[in-house]
Amino acid sequence: MIAVAISAASAFGVTQNVAARPVALQDLTIPNDRLPAWCALAPADAARQPGGRIHRGLWAGLPITTNPWTGRDRRVIASIRERVDPPPTVTDAPLTRAEASRYFLRLADGVEEGYAAVYAQDGSNDSIVVSALRFAATENPFYSLADAKAFYRPTTRIEIGRIVAVVTGGGGECFQALETYLKSLSNGVHVPM
Repeated sequence: MIAVAISAASAFGVTQNVAARPVALQDLTIPNDRLPAWCALAPADAARQPGGRIHRGLWAGLPITTNPWTGRDRRVIASIRERVDPPPTVTDAPLTRAEASRYFLRLADGVEEGYAAVYAQDGSNDSIVVSALRFAATENPFYSLADAKAFYRPTTRIEIGRIVAVVTGGGGECFQALETYLKSLSNGVHVPM
């Protein structure tokens, strides 16, 4: 009896000391059983390249090679940053191509990793895009969204620790499922659907 009590007490102590693991960008991909039946990750767009070769990728205009995509490529991260936190408009003289490229890649500064997932709805040309960035702990990553112009409507912004995620698309059940799932991650509680 004493052995059972000690075993139960030590098991209780172990569970008390286990901290919840932080949300990773891969966790932003909604499990299939939480999606409406007619909503799923979008297949790749295909484009024929010179020489007849077929290039796959470019989901929702993002230069990503997989769906969902997670990575550290600065060009992709800068493209995602434009969607998550659009930078203020530059009012100076026009930039040269090299200056514009350097300015664009600065959008990746302070970002450790990026994420993008594109969901398609059967019978609709609208796609729903989840774009996210995990910022470095020491950076002040956020632009004010007061003047931001979203690429799509409706748009929902969700902060999960150092991760900022934006859901954009045409609305509807698929959009709501993604929004509800991501909000459950920000609260630390997975909401059953």
